[in-house]
Amino acid sequence: MIENSDKEQIPGIIFVFKVFELVYLALGRISSTTFFRVLKRSQLQVFPLIVVGAVFLCILNFPLQSVTGGLSESLRKLLEDIVNGTYGVAVLVLLCSMSYNFGVMHNKKGSGEYASPNLFVIIALSCFFILHGDINFSSFSEIASLGKGIAQAFFVASVSSYLLHKFIDFQMRIPVSGAGYDLFSREILSLIPACVAVILIFGLLKKLMLLSGFTNLQQLKQHLVFATVNFSDSEFLSGLVYTLTSQSLWFFGVHGPNCLSFFDSTLFADNIAANIAAVKAGGVPPHILTKGFIDCFALAGGSGLTLSLIIAILLKGSDSGIRRISMLALIVCVFNVNEPLLFGIPLILNPVYVIPFILTPVLTYCIAYTATLAGLVPVISSVVHWTTPALFNSYMSTGSWSGVLLQIFVISVGVGIYMPFVVIFDRVAKKQYEQGLSEVRAAALGSGRINGYKCLGLSGFEGFVARSLAHDLAYAIRREEQLYMVYQPQVDVDAGKIIGAEALLRWNHPSYGHIPPEVVVALAEDMNYIDSLSYFVLRESCAQLSVWHDRFGKDFFVSVNFTPSLFADEKLDEKVMACLHATQVPADCLEIEITESVAMSSNEWELKNLNRLRKRGVRISIDDFGMGHTSLRYLRELPIDKVKIDRSLTFGFLDDVNMHILSSILDLCQNINMKVVVEGVEDPTQLAQLREMGGTCFQGYYFSKPLSGEECMYFMGDWGRKDSKKIHAFKAMELGWT
Repeated sequence: MIENSDKEQIPGIIFVFKVFELVYLALGRISSTTFFRVLKRSQLQVFPLIVVGAVFLCILNFPLQSVTGGLSESLRKLLEDIVNGTYGVAVLVLLCSMSYNFGVMHNKKGSGEYASPNLFVIIALSCFFILHGDINFSSFSEIASLGKGIAQAFFVASVSSYLLHKFIDFQMRIPVSGAGYDLFSREILSLIPACVAVILIFGLLKKLMLLSGFTNLQQLKQHLVFATVNFSDSEFLSGLVYTLTSQSLWFFGVHGPNCLSFFDSTLFADNIAANIAAVKAGGVPPHILTKGFIDCFALAGGSGLTLSLIIAILLKGSDSGIRRISMLALIVCVFNVNEPLLFGIPLILNPVYVIPFILTPVLTYCIAYTATLAGLVPVISSVVHWTTPALFNSYMSTGSWSGVLLQIFVISVGVGIYMPFVVIFDRVAKKQYEQGLSEVRAAALGSGRINGYKCLGLSGFEGFVARSLAHDLAYAIRREEQLYMVYQPQVDVDAGKIIGAEALLRWNHPSYGHIPPEVVVALAEDMNYIDSLSYFVLRESCAQLSVWHDRFGKDFFVSVNFTPSLFADEKLDEKVMACLHATQVPADCLEIEITESVAMSSNEWELKNLNRLRKRGVRISIDDFGMGHTSLRYLRELPIDKVKIDRSLTFGFLDDVNMHILSSILDLCQNINMKVVVEGVEDPTQLAQLREMGGTCFQGYYFSKPLSGEECMYFMGDWGRKDSKKIHAFKAMELGWT
């Protein structure tokens, strides 16, 4: 029974879940907008640079001087060059990536006016340097490095791309109809007005900045920070303002600690100096707030207390990709370098993580300040290098194990705060993936092609999904892992037995689960892996059929789909026969299903292969019959044993039109002595209608769903049992078969 106190708690629990659901839906909608999808994709594209730069930055700033001091001058210079070539240019790479992706989205969602994504990059770069204003690039490192230029990159890429997109949609073009044969030149020429308009707007912005007394965005940003962040007479409030402001700036892409460096050189520096002097004099350190205090208890692992986030992801996260990124980021995050995590998830301008990223350090700061004020932890009175790993830095800073315990406690609090948002992030990411996969599936089912591809030519997020799946599918095909076969029985109701089974390919992706078969086939075709995939299906199906034959005898067959490209292989018949011999399967127990395009083909090799296979005893059937334009003449002249009526004609309720089509196909095939299998049979009423039209062989969920090889064997064995026959006889009487 539920106690009264428990009853009172249930509405509160329901309310919490309702709030959680509303937050999830709201954040999901925000994260699905074009801007945030482009932003996430662009940051991930910069991720490799960030990882490399972070590793070498940690080596250069390793806290043990005995290690870093042993580096030769030439080696140190090399490491600095690597950091400068990664961290030092990451902002420009981010700018180019964002503007390019905005250009891709323009072509996908615009008014039909195409514009090269590279043009978006060129305009963004121009606007970026217009606002910076340093023609000699003497301060290049200030705007190109992660420490100072991220916010400018976000602002310029977003605004310039948006303006260019709108101007193109507003038909701000030069008329170039009939301007010549060089189409690329025509396209660029026509877009000059839109490009000029964007550049003039940024020129106007620069003029307004100059009139306001600022020479570049960096100065304007610093002025805004100084105007809003002021010291307080209260040391606690000063630290609170610092932590909150630093986190808020980082969320918007501004390196908070760098931007608030005046805290380091004034308040923090004065406080630690006073503490050190007090200890030397044998007194008590007077100041809790120091840079070391912030680093140990509010920014463990880096801004956002990201060490807590990594632990929360490893404990609660279900997305294997994010877990791998987190484990990789952990290598440098323990040294308080968290840029790989900021750009790998990403965290910057990520609406899902805005609340914990900003508020977690604020809360842990308050907890640590209270604990120190209460005397539970010694006041920090020593300077520790900023890359000293977590736990070590708290012990070295406080000189006490209580400092370590406090750091463990605040990290644990951070883990608890981040955990529900990790769950939300996984759900949002999964929903976005499912939406992308549905568009990839629609492209796979369609007849259109983009740049010669069914799926890989897609742009936007669905293109990213397609390319990611294609990479994983190539690995699965090469290793013959994750791919497996299921089999759907075909039943002859007149004979009352199972006559065969269709082999169906399945792919169980290690992260995404089961991928739709049509997507698998389309991706394999796009990558030219379809032949390898088809031979894999053939080998697996014949091996399974051999097991069934050993158990039940050789009275039934397996049906395998062959793609049109296979019939261009001059040695197709030899490869098929080699597979049959290897598994000791008779040729007449293999049925190859072909499409109507193969049946109607006039290609010499395709027709020769069909005849060779048929002469060797292999059965040939036409799949999805009734959806194309196959002439009955081809059914008479080609070596076809059977047709399979497409499930779209039998699915659901059989209306008058479908019934007439099915009846005509069944009558004509009976007249030319052609075997027929009707697919998509799912209920007894449907089966009864098809029986009245003359159908005898069926395949569908009414009899069985697709089964694994072992399950199918049990199904066939059960079908032959006496009590099972009684069940099927009862069904037959119920439906009026007899």
